[in-house]
Amino acid sequence: MSQGDNMSDVPTQDFTAYRANKLRKKIWFFVVSAIVICAGALIWLVWFSSVFGVKDVQVVTSSGVSLSADQIAQVKEVANIPINAPIARLDTDTAAQAVANLPWVSSVEVRRGWPNEVVVALVPRIPLARVVSLGQSQGVDAQGIIFDSPNLDGLPLIEATGAPLVSAVEVVSQLPANLAQKVVRVRAQSIDSVELDLKSGSVVRWGSADEPEFKAAVLEALLSLRAQIYDVSAPELPTTTDEKGPKKR
Repeated sequence: MSQGDNMSDVPTQDFTAYRANKLRKKIWFFVVSAIVICAGALIWLVWFSSVFGVKDVQVVTSSGVSLSADQIAQVKEVANIPINAPIARLDTDTAAQAVANLPWVSSVEVRRGWPNEVVVALVPRIPLARVVSLGQSQGVDAQGIIFDSPNLDGLPLIEATGAPLVSAVEVVSQLPANLAQKVVRVRAQSIDSVELDLKSGSVVRWGSADEPEFKAAVLEALLSLRAQIYDVSAPELPTTTDEKGPKKR
């Protein structure tokens, strides 16, 4: 083969490579364009359209405690989660903080339930007793937090404020069940002067919240006697007042 024949093939080879390279560029252009369009459509769907917008807000408790209709409505109001707003843009932290500011809520978490649901999962405060303020009964929990509660039936009334209230609540929280059910009222002028009014009409001078198990055991023994006042504030030296002898069996 002559040198001239070899040189005549070069333009043909260059043109073929040129066309192949141009075709690859076109394919790559269309692929990239398709990816950009799809990504843009997805971003629009998720972040700006109502396709993935909030359609429902569920309020549940993780403690198994039922909420009243008023409590559920209150949570939805303060959470302020707009219907049809894109769920991806929801500020869950702000919503959770707003709900956590409700006095009767102990803890809360706001979760996205894709594609269209928001779940507000909370733990409500559990009232151990009740207090009366301005003629209205409210619940009080183990931390001494006062809050509105839909059901306070059967809970003892605490007559105390401030630090004595916290001490009184601590005493109530430590009472064994068999003793707690006998208490109708708890009074405290100071943190060391908690008194329990029993259903029988007798009074228990409990004192401070210290040594609850010891005091409960001593009181259990004293209750076998009929008395007006049982003093277990110093459980090592318990006393009774207006004692009338053993209870009739």
